[in-house]
Amino acid sequence: MSTTKKLISVAEAAEILGRSKSTIYAALNSSPPRLHYHDLKRRLLLREGIENRFARSTRPRIDKPQVQPLPPIGKTTDFSSQWEAIAETANETLDCSLWSAPPWTGQQWAVLAGTMQIGMEALASEMNSVKED
Repeated sequence: MSTTKKLISVAEAAEILGRSKSTIYAALNSSPPRLHYHDLKRRLLLREGIENRFARSTRPRIDKPQVQPLPPIGKTTDFSSQWEAIAETANETLDCSLWSAPPWTGQQWAVLAGTMQIGMEALASEMNSVKED
């Protein structure tokens, strides 16, 4: 392969860029294409500046941020103590004496689920305040 050669094949481009041929084909066939054929009939790429063109088309973009993993929520190691904290908040929110024995209606289940959610949110905020201290 000559350094003065202006047009190169996909295999030569892959060798120059240190990538596989399938990666180069993926860049050519993506929508919109990240690389272009200079000679469409013979399927040849322009050698000059291919490293810059490929790097520019595949670099991470600031306008397309990568998904960041969520920070771990501080959890107590004891499962029953978590539910005790949730039950404490739920018992303050919900008057269980007004409820009959199960089976319950859909509305009652929704109230119960909402009450449990409030308790879990209170536990999470408590754990975050402990974590920050």
